[in-house]
Amino acid sequence: MLAAALPHGEPVEREASLVLPPQPAHVRRARRFVRDEAPLAGDRLDVLVLLTSELVTNAVIHARTQVELTVAVTARSVLVMVHDLHAGPAPAPDEGREGGWGLGLVAALAAAAGTDRHPDGGKTAWFRLAR
Repeated sequence: MLAAALPHGEPVEREASLVLPPQPAHVRRARRFVRDEAPLAGDRLDVLVLLTSELVTNAVIHARTQVELTVAVTARSVLVMVHDLHAGPAPAPDEGREGGWGLGLVAALAAAAGTDRHPDGGKTAWFRLAR
């Protein structure tokens, strides 16, 4: 669990993880998983599913490693973490190509978001939404 991803003193009520192979078809499984695990509804659930799809798609396309998707629920928020084994960042958006704007979307719609690199390799991209 990323301590920086949750507000100080906010205990996790429950947590669930799913390991996915690095194949685009599994992004659909990721969307279903967060839909089932998060206690959200309506527009908030739609945002959660969209942002999860963005992070998992980035990991599948750019990292090309196994992906671990984790949902942590607290009394006030839902945290989604996507861990892959690729050490580098996702490529920056290029105005000459389509796509590449997903992390900006995550930053704009989430209460908080970030990427943490791990000393043993890999990284975790995460976002948090208020319940």
